[in-house]
Amino acid sequence: MSTYENKTIHFTIGPVQGFLAQARRTRDLWSGSFLLSYLSGCAMAEMRKPNQDGKIIIPYVDDDPLLRWIERRQEDGEVPPRIGTLPNRFQATAADPARAAKVAVDGVKNCWLNIADEVWKTYVEDVAPKLGIDTERIWKRQIENFWEIYWTVGDLPGMEARKNWRFYGDWQEERPTIEDGDHCTIMGEWQEISGYIRAWDSKKQDEFWKKIQQKTGGMNLLNGERLCSIALIKRMFPKISKDAIGWEVEADRWPSTLYVAAIPWLKTLLERSDLAGDAEIYAKNAIDASNKIKRKGVSDRIFGEKGKGYRFLEIDGNFYFKAALKDARKTPLKKTPEDGDESEEAAKIRKELLSSLDSLYDKSGEKPFPFYGMLLMDGDRMGKLIRCQGDTVSKSLACFTEKVDGIIRNHDGVLIYAGGDDVLAMLPRPGAIRCAHALSKEFERAFQSNGIPEATISAGLVFASYKVPLRSVMRGVHSILDDIAKEENGRGSIAVSVLKGSGKYCQWVSSWKGLTNDREILLEEIADLLNKDSTLSKSFFFKMRDILVMLSGESCWHPGMFFELKGDLQGIDMQNLFFAEYINALEHTDEIDASKLKEAEIIVERLLLASQRHKRIEKSKEIAPLTPAFGSDGPLLIKFLAQKEVSE
Repeated sequence: MSTYENKTIHFTIGPVQGFLAQARRTRDLWSGSFLLSYLSGCAMAEMRKPNQDGKIIIPYVDDDPLLRWIERRQEDGEVPPRIGTLPNRFQATAADPARAAKVAVDGVKNCWLNIADEVWKTYVEDVAPKLGIDTERIWKRQIENFWEIYWTVGDLPGMEARKNWRFYGDWQEERPTIEDGDHCTIMGEWQEISGYIRAWDSKKQDEFWKKIQQKTGGMNLLNGERLCSIALIKRMFPKISKDAIGWEVEADRWPSTLYVAAIPWLKTLLERSDLAGDAEIYAKNAIDASNKIKRKGVSDRIFGEKGKGYRFLEIDGNFYFKAALKDARKTPLKKTPEDGDESEEAAKIRKELLSSLDSLYDKSGEKPFPFYGMLLMDGDRMGKLIRCQGDTVSKSLACFTEKVDGIIRNHDGVLIYAGGDDVLAMLPRPGAIRCAHALSKEFERAFQSNGIPEATISAGLVFASYKVPLRSVMRGVHSILDDIAKEENGRGSIAVSVLKGSGKYCQWVSSWKGLTNDREILLEEIADLLNKDSTLSKSFFFKMRDILVMLSGESCWHPGMFFELKGDLQGIDMQNLFFAEYINALEHTDEIDASKLKEAEIIVERLLLASQRHKRIEKSKEIAPLTPAFGSDGPLLIKFLAQKEVSE
């Protein structure tokens, strides 16, 4: 039984995905998660004031750095928090629960309005009456009707039955589900704030946004971006944070998806003294050619002291990729016009930069791989655990959260959010799956050490091309976490997909137990073996897929399919079948010796392990016997992990 009486306050702020996932840049994604965490902290701080006699019981927040700064309890010289660490849901107690909850709602409202007012005064107030139509009315309507705040007092199930508070009145009366007018280019259900209809007044609309861009700076608002108030606040919040919340958040140091994808290659350049000098020359020439590419401090969280002073670690990630450098609109030089149609002089400078980048590729023996990983993790059945063991769960989550950033840094990743049982991070391709596994083990350790051995966490990991819109990546990672890892595979699982510009390449899922083989990550172990031998034709993996489709009797394949072999086919020797195909796929069959045959046998055996369904089914706290089924997504994912180069 829970140690709390039925006077517990359950408080939640939303919409979460509607606020976080609709992002064009990683900075937007970070800013949204930080703001949501900050507003939740504002609600907590109101409840914790002496006149409310309130206490936050879940999560454990006494040592939380963000709440410490909100309550102005930080120590002298303490570095301001950069990551949101407070979840959008929490539980509390108070002498007068209803009064404390209402005061918390007012606290969220006031903090949000303060942030919105700073953005309005700094960037919009002077422009709106001169160049906009009803801009102030649109702004106020959106600001006053975005957040959904629910609270209830009593048992947790009551939260679902009685979401009885939403400030600013009823949503449907105040704002339609999809607003009229021209829509925001990032949050598509909301009207952009100029008030113009582009089909009729495109010139006036462009004039409005050109003036806003002059105030924000061109890198903060790109050509063609026309935003609603919510998206503009997310974008510009870091610039006004000191006035709005009392301290400055350093969002300019936030790495892009391209930068994260390039981290392994940058590490190679940094670790080789014979390359670092050439890389510095390339960076200097790129900076001289384009004065908008400096990203001072962006490398700090990834490379630390080791990366101090290297200019090639602190430039726009587009300049690491040849395909992006060829695109004048993505990598504009000083003399590049807005339409990208460069003069001969600018084209010559670009050609020289491309030649220098090619030289770095050749000397390093590798190229930056144009994919990064977006990792989303969420605890399983936490509501049930909280109802039964609230205090212990709260302490376990605090222990877990404290370790998250260090684990992600150890895998060259960048933490975006870690609060309660939720984690969101970006990682380079190598080691991303290992990082997810390490986090799952730490989650289990934190709970087991507090006497809750049944607690598990699930993960969604999307490897995405940097060309795929961030919004699509966020939709994809939420989908595979909720629908595949949790719902379809029984929780305690990881789902991984590869998202290319042409669509989903593969989708693989496994229990955490099925992910490992003798303490190694099965997928990455096989990929490492294949990396050492370049004689295997990559067509083998597609042949393996086609054979499974044929044996199953299915007419076609799509990512995520598992095939169950029925009837006489259940006795087929899959090991020998794919071993024969593997040998045929080797490009130099006349050079196969005994050691090569043994290696092929090991690889095929492990490929079959990666092909099988590993579904976690709870049955008296034991893993139920698995239904035999095979899929080609595991081998296709291994092929992706083993690739050294891929078309951008």
